[in-house]
Amino acid sequence: MYRIYCDNEPIYDPRDEVLKIIEGKLSLEVNKTGTLEAQFPPMHPQLSKIKRITSIIQVYDDTEELFSGRVLFSEAGMDGIISDTCEGVLSYLLDSIQRPKEYHNLTPRSYLQDKLKQHNSQVEASKRFTLGTVEKQSMNYDARQDRQYTNTLDTIMDKLVDSNGGYIRVRNQEGIRHLDYLESYGRVSSQPIRFGENILDLTEHISAADIITVLIPLGKTPEAEEGSRLTIASVNNGKDYLENTEAISLYGRITGTHTWEDVTVPANLKKKGEDYLKNARNLSLSIELTAVDLHMVDVEIDRIKLGDMVRVISEPHGIDRYMLVSKREYDLVDPSKDKIVLGDVIKSLTVKQAEIQKNIEKQKSIAERVEIVRNNIEILSGEVSDTKQELSGMNDKIVVMEANSTSQQEELQTIKNTLTSMGNTVQKNSDAIQALQVNVGNIQAKLTEVETRLKELETNKGVR
Repeated sequence: MYRIYCDNEPIYDPRDEVLKIIEGKLSLEVNKTGTLEAQFPPMHPQLSKIKRITSIIQVYDDTEELFSGRVLFSEAGMDGIISDTCEGVLSYLLDSIQRPKEYHNLTPRSYLQDKLKQHNSQVEASKRFTLGTVEKQSMNYDARQDRQYTNTLDTIMDKLVDSNGGYIRVRNQEGIRHLDYLESYGRVSSQPIRFGENILDLTEHISAADIITVLIPLGKTPEAEEGSRLTIASVNNGKDYLENTEAISLYGRITGTHTWEDVTVPANLKKKGEDYLKNARNLSLSIELTAVDLHMVDVEIDRIKLGDMVRVISEPHGIDRYMLVSKREYDLVDPSKDKIVLGDVIKSLTVKQAEIQKNIEKQKSIAERVEIVRNNIEILSGEVSDTKQELSGMNDKIVVMEANSTSQQEELQTIKNTLTSMGNTVQKNSDAIQALQVNVGNIQAKLTEVETRLKELETNKGVR
């Protein structure tokens, strides 16, 4: 059940006839601020409490916060309906400017820490961020000069995320607003997306428009040489270009350029060029689909969240892979209209090579699993053999015990029969290894109990 709050007071609750809205749309997207659009009837009792820019608007799904942000603008129609548009709290980073600064020995954490420090010094406490989890450990450069006066959000997205990859996420923990920089959201949904069940629309496109087989990397323009740019000629045997011979053999010579405005060292420029050319030689296979979250019709089904990896299965399209939930759209009035957008970009030199590589990796995985099973069988066989020997020695000891050891003999005989059966099973069915290992452990525990009772018999009755 979706609810909306303004400064911690409810302004929309579907259970309350007074707190109704005409329409409510929430759109969340990775590396975006997110937007909320809501329409209120003219007689809504809380309208006067919604203040542009200053009010904090929150959207909840039961107890989980989906959105927190501010009202960007309001619009009143001829019929008196009020339409409010809100942007997420990540937009607070638009309210500060990053002044020119030079950096050395950069890491993602140190760069973000400094950017947030500058931001926090310019805004009130309600708009500040604490640096949270930083999964990215390295950057594409260890020194740079930020010379332009740009807002903090654009600076972080342009100079860090767009260049270095990853995801920026706002996380509220115990009232503290954290800014995380992640390799991935790290969650895999157990709900699959299947063609014919919950896929609404699917688009697949293969493009060769961006292929480059010969690249001329360009760096920063030297201050004393206006009009020229740094090249790799000094570190590349006098050549200012890089070639991919494998791609040239497939597509011919297709020359292109790419500019890195912040690179001032030829060796660094060459490394960047080599990494860029690896991708620029490839065909691009992009897939985008829109789907429905089946959690809305069955609460027992795992909900799909923004940033999740979701398994997508569409036999007519030859698709069976995990894809990123890049956008999540919520209809707060009619949850049955919620939508999920998954985007995927697969890079491959040729489609055929991609399939070959996929099969190779699959065979490697199977081989590794077979080797693990084989090793487990050998270990388990040894455990069964050792247990049988232990059983045999104890059985001999029981034969010479008093008659009241009969119950121990019967229990050991049962164990012996079980072990014999287990030995046969180990040879025939490797899938039962885990269960067999548990059984062996249980049996060995029982043997210990029997041995303890035998020692008590030896002490009390003696051996004939």
